[in-house]
Amino acid sequence: MTDNAVSDWMLPVSFYFLVEFQSRFDRFQTSFTEVSGLNMQLSTEEKPSDAGMWIKMPGGTKYGNITLKRPVPLSSDDTFTQWVDKCLQADKGKRMIPYDMIVKLLGKDGNPLMGWKCSYTYPTQWSLDALNAEKSELATELVIMSCNRIDRIKI
Repeated sequence: MTDNAVSDWMLPVSFYFLVEFQSRFDRFQTSFTEVSGLNMQLSTEEKPSDAGMWIKMPGGTKYGNITLKRPVPLSSDDTFTQWVDKCLQADKGKRMIPYDMIVKLLGKDGNPLMGWKCSYTYPTQWSLDALNAEKSELATELVIMSCNRIDRIKI
């Protein structure tokens, strides 16, 4: 029973994570207070069978939009901010550089327990939470990302 003792279990907690961005040319890390929307869904299509019945067949896989939330950075020389601005303000004909986004869930020792690779990720929307003089909250920005694929990766 020592192999499965409760004291040996390392249950992952959702508040300790790391987000990295990498392309063929560049790599950087950015801190976020929240990452949401990591999901995959297999679509189904109904087709007639040879027996005249309708059957469900698997279609393509759809990937959710990923929402990244963080306090507004005080400096505009942040690599992530520059990349988002460049992508969202790209003129027609200019090349947008996508990144692979890697989200790592960390253990209590800071080592990765598991991770997800979001391939060909790029921002589709940026927004600023409401500025409210009656509340004492952090000014927070949201960046919504699109990706072509999400894979669970071994760390």
